[in-house]
Amino acid sequence: MKKPEILSPAGNREMLETACLYGADAVYMGLAGGMNLRARAGNFSPDTLNESVQYAHDRNVRVYLTLNIYPHDRDMGLVKDCIATARDAGVDAVIVSDIGVASLVKDIWTESVLHLSTQANTVNVPAIKAWTGLGIKRVILARELCADEIEYIRKNVSTELEVFIHGSVCISISGRCLISSYLNARDANRGECTQPCRWDYALLEKTRPSQYMPVIEEDGFTYLYNSKDICLLPVFADVMRLGLDGLKIEGRNRTPLYVATVTSVYRQARDAFLADSEGFSVKPDWLEEIKKTSNRGYFTGFFTGILGSESLNYDFKGYEHSHHLAARIISTSGEKVLLEARNPLIEGMELEWMSASGERRIFALNGATQKGGPQPKIRPNSLFEVRLPFRPLAGELIRKPYSEGDRVVERRNKK
Repeated sequence: MKKPEILSPAGNREMLETACLYGADAVYMGLAGGMNLRARAGNFSPDTLNESVQYAHDRNVRVYLTLNIYPHDRDMGLVKDCIATARDAGVDAVIVSDIGVASLVKDIWTESVLHLSTQANTVNVPAIKAWTGLGIKRVILARELCADEIEYIRKNVSTELEVFIHGSVCISISGRCLISSYLNARDANRGECTQPCRWDYALLEKTRPSQYMPVIEEDGFTYLYNSKDICLLPVFADVMRLGLDGLKIEGRNRTPLYVATVTSVYRQARDAFLADSEGFSVKPDWLEEIKKTSNRGYFTGFFTGILGSESLNYDFKGYEHSHHLAARIISTSGEKVLLEARNPLIEGMELEWMSASGERRIFALNGATQKGGPQPKIRPNSLFEVRLPFRPLAGELIRKPYSEGDRVVERRNKK
């Protein structure tokens, strides 16, 4: 049985460290400067890329650099700089979409390993063989393929194959979309998508410019194009039996809590299947865990070959999540643990420790101190110490239930 790698997003250094800690076999990241499809993620400078690649390699985690935009000629100077930076940093592979960029990578870095982005819309055996002939080692298949089609491709090519198993799905084929360019002059194919497919729409009649008419009345909202997030956990045994090389989690614009939650669950599921493929079943705890992190509702995409209105979330009101990040473990010393708060914390509040091993433990916040004195209220981004009934690792996360008070603060901040 092939052991596919769990590939997690690293939009910034903290996400990288979190992915390494919570079970990723590889991470994918982009360089600052806009030459990848998440131009507004934190991304990495050349200096921080070198340090980050070394950090990952020290933990036996591979690093793939995304260079997957469709560049114009005016971008080629920066593209060449990115290739040289990737070479000097020693990344394990470069993810490309454009045939010209693939050629440039090989010209500048002869020994490079190339992965083909899902943005290239690869859906058939002849295309994969053609790309392989051009030096591509791995193809990240388009999201529009069903399990039977992937199985056929797997049986007919020796090229490494990767699929997306979790995260956001574009309304357009494999992410190619012009709506953002039309409405905001920000090119989705150059990493600047404003996600207009997630917006609330209404009809406007030409002679009534001030009257907006909802197409579907659902508490005043009309989300015509809003896709749910893909989640292949319910069909994970079928995914594993395809003999794939990479299982990819979308989300470089997400949070460390998202990375920790999703990476941990899929790592546990992958390892459980490899340990006992015949007796494997998806644990209800895994499904509940996945629901706790930010999502637009879940569906299995095109994987089952059946896709209907269940893929769209017309009554979308915002991301669903039951928990958010409370604090991050900085260090342990003696009986006390040093943490950094990420949201307001209050004495007696219910918190939950997320162990990197998959263990989850609920506890109450008691006896927190700052600068040696008791502190019943902890502000976000401040350090505090506390004694805990367990021994966490540096970098592990503490989460807390998402309350109505949190929603009020969130709405106030948006205004």
